[in-house]
Amino acid sequence: MMDMKKTLLTALTSFLIVYGMAQPPTNGLIGYWSLNGVYTNTGSATATATGVNTSFTTGYNNAPNTAVQFQGNLNSYIDFIDNGNFDFSGANNFTVGLNFYFNGTTTSGLVDNCLNYGGWGIWLWSTVAGTWNLQFNYRNNSVGSAAATNFTTGVWHHVTAVRNSGTISLYIDGVFRLSATEGTQTPSYPINMQAGAMCYGSFSPPRYNPFGGKIDELRIYNRALSAAEIAGLAAGPLPVKLTSFTASMRDNAVSLRWQTQYEQNSSHYMVERSTDGVNFSDAGRVAAAGNSNNPLSYSFNDLLPASLQSQKTIFYRLRSVDIDGKFSLSQVVALNWDTRGVQLVLSPNPAKDILQVQIGNGLTGETPVYIYDGSGRQVYNRIVNLQPGVNSIPVNVSMLATGTYFVRVGHARDGYSKQFLKTD
Repeated sequence: MMDMKKTLLTALTSFLIVYGMAQPPTNGLIGYWSLNGVYTNTGSATATATGVNTSFTTGYNNAPNTAVQFQGNLNSYIDFIDNGNFDFSGANNFTVGLNFYFNGTTTSGLVDNCLNYGGWGIWLWSTVAGTWNLQFNYRNNSVGSAAATNFTTGVWHHVTAVRNSGTISLYIDGVFRLSATEGTQTPSYPINMQAGAMCYGSFSPPRYNPFGGKIDELRIYNRALSAAEIAGLAAGPLPVKLTSFTASMRDNAVSLRWQTQYEQNSSHYMVERSTDGVNFSDAGRVAAAGNSNNPLSYSFNDLLPASLQSQKTIFYRLRSVDIDGKFSLSQVVALNWDTRGVQLVLSPNPAKDILQVQIGNGLTGETPVYIYDGSGRQVYNRIVNLQPGVNSIPVNVSMLATGTYFVRVGHARDGYSKQFLKTD
């Protein structure tokens, strides 16, 4: 048995909670901005965002720093560089969803990716006094009306815009409102996608109709979501928002620590353990706070049974349960006891939607992560900033075809590779 008394490893991951009953779909999720204090895209596409004269504020879940506040002028917006990943055209189906809070007074753009050039965009206006409604443009046609796509100002709403085989549709708060036939203009995308205004390259600055309000949880899919998936996407705040999960080991005990940003009607946490990253069993239970809008910290010590003390890798996750029995699952954290070199752990393996790439011991700083198919063709690349210790990186592999792939971390001369299987 490996001498664990001299081993101390720490795995740290910041992750999103997946709702156990009606979870936001991950298949085809190429752009996802949680806007929880950062403008980072955790979808599968290569894309970046920068907030300009914006600030982080209370989100739809009543937690601080979980949404973006716009000032309602042309110099307050989010600028996106998407490398063409969101420039849909031809037969491409797609879905865009976001939470928004409008307390402005003028026609406003929510998200605009060149709608004036045949691209797509979501915006709001008022053609009937006292009534505001949403519009969705694509290929120079728009769907929306005061009668069908109206909404109440001064409260949070979720809007979903879908393009499906020539039909464009709007859903508000998970409920279908209206459809129309898309236009006929061939889209072009000469300027960056932006949030918080509508865009036109001939203007200076290249924006008009600035947005007064907040935006939260922006998602972009490269497929048309079903009505059931949209209902799940627009579900209310999760009972628990976890922001960190730490696992460390000394001797034969694993110390697990986690922090929540807020809790609503939470009951308890189940610590779950696995030897393969797929099949989990209960390792312990910790009572939850119930309700809190402040960060809270929890801990649990897992005394490993003798049958597990020779395992090279052990996997953990949390099941957050609310008082109604609904639950959410964290992403998986793996502890690898082999400290002889760089650790590259892939879980689950086989993977269907999200592959956790865990890297530790030896690599720090900006490091490339690549995925290659069986023929050696590169199908994914991303630059990550590795911290000392063990890093966990979620990779959306839902769009990959079934087959064998290889993850490579690092540059050619100091890289490390491992194989995984993608399943349907």
